[in-house]
Amino acid sequence: MFPNIKKINRALEKLDPDRIYVENMRYLLGTSNRIAKLVCDIAVRKGYFKKFYALECKNKHCGRIIGSWENISEIPQKVSCITCEENGENETYFLTRELNIIPFYKYIKKSYKLA
Repeated sequence: MFPNIKKINRALEKLDPDRIYVENMRYLLGTSNRIAKLVCDIAVRKGYFKKFYALECKNKHCGRIIGSWENISEIPQKVSCITCEENGENETYFLTRELNIIPFYKYIKKSYKLA
């Protein structure tokens, strides 16, 4: 069942408006990933959210977000992890195709109210 607007507003108030992940929406709405993704995609179409793509570092001691882009086509073929460089890891440069691409959303309106 699709969550009501009040439940969506309460969920948004608990999230970082600059990094809204489908999994967080799913948990807060108490719904499936499919419905949570649908809520986020509808918010993009309505102009409330903008979709971004993040790359996750594959070093087992890191796992941080290397960077984020508005379009998948903008992601370079090779990226470096600054955290791994600072920590003296042997592997700091990665081919993008070897990394997890994690979609996330950013809230772009002045208010959290969707209705």
